[in-house]
Amino acid sequence: MSRLSINPSILQRTLIAGTIAAVLDAAFSFVAYVVIDGRYNFESLLQYIASGLFGHNAFAHHGLTGWLIAALGFVLHFGISLSVAATFYIVLRRFADTPARAVAVGLLYGAAVWMFNTSVVLPLFDVRHEPFFGGWYIPFLLDHVLFVGLPIAIVLAKGTWEQTTSAGGRRVPSPATGR
Repeated sequence: MSRLSINPSILQRTLIAGTIAAVLDAAFSFVAYVVIDGRYNFESLLQYIASGLFGHNAFAHHGLTGWLIAALGFVLHFGISLSVAATFYIVLRRFADTPARAVAVGLLYGAAVWMFNTSVVLPLFDVRHEPFFGGWYIPFLLDHVLFVGLPIAIVLAKGTWEQTTSAGGRRVPSPATGR
């Protein structure tokens, strides 16, 4: 059983991975829902995220209060992305021990994150969301595969595949991971 070790480097990589995923996912959401669909504006898109806590009342506020709720949505989005990155590090990083495996695990993880979000989290909080396999479901599934799971896996698994091989073909622990 391997021990989970947390050090400043791991925390920094988790912050980087979560931030990359948050920015890419937010950019995709902005283009999809604001630019293409016209369903939201910038403020209401962020309020949508906060509606998980406030319900439909998140949209009822305008002016300063509306922007404060939008700011909370922004913070929640980053917090969720950091949690998704930390979960990957804790649970799946050890399976991404080569670049090819990191890509495969990251793609599957991104899909799993989106499916869990739309089938468990959003209904649990009674947040309006895309119907299963309808509307924007498939584009957002691809968004999470490519812009959430993949960058998280690449950033966080990089240290696990920096291993050298001894003359006998056995793996030698790398200084970065100790495995």
